[in-house]
Amino acid sequence: MRKLMIAAAFSLAFGGVAVASDYIVVTSSDPAIKRGQAFDAGAKVALGAGKSLTLMRASGELVTVRGAAAGATIPGAKLAAADAARFEAIRSLVQPPPEGRTFGARRGGICQPAETLVTLDQIVAASEQSGCKSVARQALEAYLAKNGAVAETQHN
Repeated sequence: MRKLMIAAAFSLAFGGVAVASDYIVVTSSDPAIKRGQAFDAGAKVALGAGKSLTLMRASGELVTVRGAAAGATIPGAKLAAADAARFEAIRSLVQPPPEGRTFGARRGGICQPAETLVTLDQIVAASEQSGCKSVARQALEAYLAKNGAVAETQHN
């Protein structure tokens, strides 16, 4: 009975809490590491010599990590828990969109044009509007290109 109570306490304490990582992969020259994959600061990554990753934080900071024979270590400090929702919003934009038709999307909705969404705050806000996620994805791609994330090396 005691084990059951301890297990229940752990599931209540941690079950509903979404734990965000610190970085999202936006480009990768290693096919084993996919765009949208998340890593914690300080994590060791099996990234071979000559390979590279471009990572993004919820703040919009971009970091390029280069591999070596012993792999690579993700830099930086842990993010505050308050950034978890923003991290997940950005991660959903970085990951490839679902394939096939989606139903229920608003046609002719009131979305700002992608070229007017120039800050990460504007892009995240647009992604949360009904029917505007594809516009937000386009704006994020432009943001990444402008800030040095090279798309030619990404593997999906």
